Amino acid sequence: MIPELTPGFILAVTGAGLAVGLSAIGSGMGVGIAGATGAGVIAIKPEKFGQALVFQAVPQTQGMYGLLVAVLILLSTGVIGGIGDPVSTPMGLAALGAGLAVGIAGLSAIGQGIAASAGIATSSEDDTAMGRSLVFSVIPETQAIYGLLVAILIMAFSGILAGDAVATMATGLAAIGCGLAVGLAGLSAIGQGIAAAAGSASSAEHEGAFGRALVFSVIPETQAIYGLLVAILIMAFTGMIAGGPISDISIGIAAIGCGFAIGLAALSAIGQGIAAAAGAAATAEKPEAFGRSLVFSVIPETQAIYGLLVAILIMAFTGMITRDIVPTLAAGFASIACGIAVGFAALSAIGQGIAASAGIATTSEREDMFGKGLVFSVIPETQAIYGLLVAILIMAFTGIITRDVTATAAAGLACIGSGFAVGLAGLSAIGQGMTAAAGIGAVARRPEAMGQSLVFAVMAETFAIFGLLVAILIMFGIGLFGGL
Repeated sequence: MIPELTPGFILAVTGAGLAVGLSAIGSGMGVGIAGATGAGVIAIKPEKFGQALVFQAVPQTQGMYGLLVAVLILLSTGVIGGIGDPVSTPMGLAALGAGLAVGIAGLSAIGQGIAASAGIATSSEDDTAMGRSLVFSVIPETQAIYGLLVAILIMAFSGILAGDAVATMATGLAAIGCGLAVGLAGLSAIGQGIAAAAGSASSAEHEGAFGRALVFSVIPETQAIYGLLVAILIMAFTGMIAGGPISDISIGIAAIGCGFAIGLAALSAIGQGIAAAAGAAATAEKPEAFGRSLVFSVIPETQAIYGLLVAILIMAFTGMITRDIVPTLAAGFASIACGIAVGFAALSAIGQGIAASAGIATTSEREDMFGKGLVFSVIPETQAIYGLLVAILIMAFTGIITRDVTATAAAGLACIGSGFAVGLAGLSAIGQGMTAAAGIGAVARRPEAMGQSLVFAVMAETFAIFGLLVAILIMFGIGLFGGL
């Protein structure tokens, strides 16, 4: 017998597909990256086949996590094991959230593959480095575990595992917010893999550098922790954990905004990983550069903090935490706009990481370049500030902050355009980071080139300003500033 094909059933099997499909992409790419290095090694040293195979197996676990969640969803919907009760739409939304959590987080295997690839290369030259390299290779695994944990919690608290439908439309939407928060934040493993690969290589050459390299490798982990934290807070404040689930879908929509805010902002870890990789390499040769390198490595963290801040503000001012106000659809849609604005703009951290890595390399050779290197490294920060500014303006002028939402649902939806304008324009910081990195090198060679190099570095800023301008024009055009 075929299960009843309700909208909830369709959403649930889509969640199962995303769980196994996205995690399969991650594991496939991770295994491929490691396997390519392994193939190159055994062409010269065939006796290293078994050793390389161990490293190649490391990124496979993400695919297994995705398969597990997919099977659990299929069992609950009756696709496997017979016909159960019809799947409600709230249950389907919850299953979709679970699939997003483990599926997107499964892409962390890409970072793990990068680290494992470096492990294969280093251990092929020095057998004693295998243990240390394995440590670096498994570090990016935690992001996938966070995704699996949240997926199981969603399925448990929404009644999917027990077959007891307790989810509401609001908690179903909130589950999607949880999935986006922990899933997208799981991509921080790519930055962690970049740093871990450098740590594996540097500690193979300088065994005493293992501890310092480990510090740099775990720095990008914080973004994943922020995503996990927001996911758990959403589950707690929407009543998924303690019972008494919310029923207002506006809060569920706002939870999706929280997920976008911290999930996308957590991708700042890629920039942080680029900087941390430079730090691991530099301090292996010169341990005295550890403090300065650490400063450069934590600079891209601020973008993730902006995303975390906006997520918490959304939870606080939409009534998700206190439940003492009547939420509106306008507030829910505007929350998504805020998340998109601050989330995408946080990818400016990639440019910041590129500049910071140049700062680390230069200051490890010349201490007097520390201040100038910092100046160039913080330049791409402004794009993230624009995203944060627009998010706060949206919350202020839609009435979210004052807890008196007067904007219409249509106006809240239109704000999403503002979010995309300033958020995507913030990626111009990647080009700015490239120019800033070159500027650091130029000033190191010729100090009087500082002014000219700064001019080159700020040129890309204009495109971010274009995005900010359009975002403000949209808000003005839909009447948000009507009282000014």
